[in-house]
Amino acid sequence: MPHKLNAVRPRGKEHGNSQEQPEQNPLVQKPRFPSSPDSQTAVGAPIEFQYCAESDIQKAIQWFAEYLRAEREEYHPIAGPLTGEWRDMMEGYFEPALLDRVRVLELVDERVANPWFYPKAREKGFQHLPDITHKAAVTFLDVVVFNERMGSRDLFHGLVHAAQLRVLGVAEFTELFVRGFLRARSYFLVPMKAHAFALDARFAANPGVRFSTEDEIRDWWRAGRYGSASFPFIDAT
Repeated sequence: MPHKLNAVRPRGKEHGNSQEQPEQNPLVQKPRFPSSPDSQTAVGAPIEFQYCAESDIQKAIQWFAEYLRAEREEYHPIAGPLTGEWRDMMEGYFEPALLDRVRVLELVDERVANPWFYPKAREKGFQHLPDITHKAAVTFLDVVVFNERMGSRDLFHGLVHAAQLRVLGVAEFTELFVRGFLRARSYFLVPMKAHAFALDARFAANPGVRFSTEDEIRDWWRAGRYGSASFPFIDAT
């Protein structure tokens, strides 16, 4: 039988910064992003902009990174390794080092709560924030937490985000994700999300036809398809 983990999230812990981060590849060089706006637009995304002061964007990036680290620190001790049929299913799609490091957790009688910073983000004008409690799974650095029963496609999707974090590093991932969200004005059209959806669809459509997820991620990143830090803003300061 596939490995299955059931656990309830501990309560009463405060969110804070964790010093532990997933391993990063020191050989990966930060790419130079092309100036063409077409290459920086999410797949199928409308060209719309949610203008914010750069200081608010930087604050949102900081909140997002803190949230990922704090949730990872909380869930990691009660999550388990990817083993058995689940591990075999993902072999060849992801580098062994990632599959060795990642942890998975299936919650029972509880769901992942929305981020603590949502009220503050709304006060600063951020819109269309996703309802995390209704997502099938959420990736916190190298821990994939399932609100529902773990399925192969949801697991693959979660591992794509873990691979993105490993290849890009937390700082680059959070900055590109936040700026991509502001550009697309949709959680599902953030380039990193769009790529994860495309890859999990490819996985589901052609079972057993292996491909390197990390190579796909590096190609998108180097081509600037995840976006850039040059998102336009209105500086209100």
